[in-house]
Amino acid sequence: MTANTPFSSMPTLPVVPLPAPGEALGGWISAIAELYGVSMADYVGRLGVPRHWITAAIERDLVFRPLPRVMEQLQLDTGIAPERLRSMTFAGLDPELEDACQHHNAACADCAYEVSDQAGRPVRLLFARAAWRIICPRHPPDLKPGELTVQDALPAFNDRLRAVIAFLDRAAFDRLAFVEFFGPRLATAFSVDVVLRFVYQLNTFLHVEVTDVSLMSERPEFRILRAFVRNEDDEPVPLPEEERNSLAVSLMLAWHFVEDPFPNLFARLRTTNPVGRKTGQDVEQFRALMQILLEIWPAEMLTMPVLRYATAPVGWNDDQGPTALAHAVTKSWNNDPSHPERLAEAHWNHRAWNGSLLSPCLRDRHPHRYSLFPDAGPFTYRHVASKTRPASQVSQKRHDVWEQRIRARHTGLQRFLDDLPKRSKRQPADAKAPTRQPARLVKPEVHVVEAVRTVLEAHGPMPTKLSPRDRRTLHRKLFAAAVKHLEKGAWQRGQ
Repeated sequence: MTANTPFSSMPTLPVVPLPAPGEALGGWISAIAELYGVSMADYVGRLGVPRHWITAAIERDLVFRPLPRVMEQLQLDTGIAPERLRSMTFAGLDPELEDACQHHNAACADCAYEVSDQAGRPVRLLFARAAWRIICPRHPPDLKPGELTVQDALPAFNDRLRAVIAFLDRAAFDRLAFVEFFGPRLATAFSVDVVLRFVYQLNTFLHVEVTDVSLMSERPEFRILRAFVRNEDDEPVPLPEEERNSLAVSLMLAWHFVEDPFPNLFARLRTTNPVGRKTGQDVEQFRALMQILLEIWPAEMLTMPVLRYATAPVGWNDDQGPTALAHAVTKSWNNDPSHPERLAEAHWNHRAWNGSLLSPCLRDRHPHRYSLFPDAGPFTYRHVASKTRPASQVSQKRHDVWEQRIRARHTGLQRFLDDLPKRSKRQPADAKAPTRQPARLVKPEVHVVEAVRTVLEAHGPMPTKLSPRDRRTLHRKLFAAAVKHLEKGAWQRGQ
């Protein structure tokens, strides 16, 4: 074989199990160790990992931020291409997702069985630790009774779920994926961890049902059945477990407000009662949804429906007819028999939006930096909510919090490297401070001093007021003259 081929050097280990599709690096290394009858700690030590770094979480540590020297030695041992080994890790994962993924380990039982059966050995899947994969795209879970009122729409609903998970798989490693929905300015306020928090907040504080799914666009429509209330301390009270939606429905509802926010909010979402029989319950439901949206939507998005062009030709305080925005978001149903009803619902939602956004009680509840909602899902720190701030400020504040709380605790084996400088600086309490030796002066040669003196005498008095640029130019000229004088003297001595 030529030296240019990837197989120019034979692997050290004669036989290794082939990596299964979707297998995690830590689980595969464990299979290699088992094949050769050595412990996981012994083989990982062979890869260059110090013994005191090997803990019970070594399989997890090998997945996050893999160390280059470990990957190089593993490639030499097994002969597997570096790209294939890298695909078995979370290399390149959004750092703000690492903490959530460390605390998440939920493999799809059907996927694990299928892959293990095909490989002929137990296989640990990489995406079992993907916190954003709250459902398996290949095996969607069954919905709770009553969540989907039109059972014929279930295949379209599941296809939509697969598309959402596919996007999150991409956005978890590339934040620029959100630009296609929000543009470069607003996309800075969105990331997979923000969407994931949004999913769990909707699941914990809002109960909905899916009333329909468009067979053409596969977009679902929702009706709010129950929203959270506040306790005596004005804190949101989570819904009981038995009244919460399945995570698949909450994921679709969250995506409802990410993919195409305002048409979905005004035309594909309803409160409990229809127009004409709305009560205070409907107003409170919409206001509760607004408070959850304040966690994720920056100020630019909150104010869009309030702009003059969106409400013309009829002001939002006028009940004479639907607003222009209501007509715009229901345009695709112009020839549908349900259009008048949809137009009325969109008009009511638009008015409820404006009334809620301008409500004093809503503004007074959101002066703080952090979220007022309890943490939900695989997160261990409080979230920086948008709360009517511009996207640039929201992005910067979230990054600052991550810098302070998360970056100090790197994931994987990287956290041991972070401790090395600290350990090397530790000294015994009775250790004496090293005495500082005076710097040794180097005496220049006599002919160098003579050359400098000759050049300075030939130049004459040095000017006292020079700009930095002129001073540097003068120094370069004097230096060149001194070098030329030294070269001339060396030539004369050689003669």
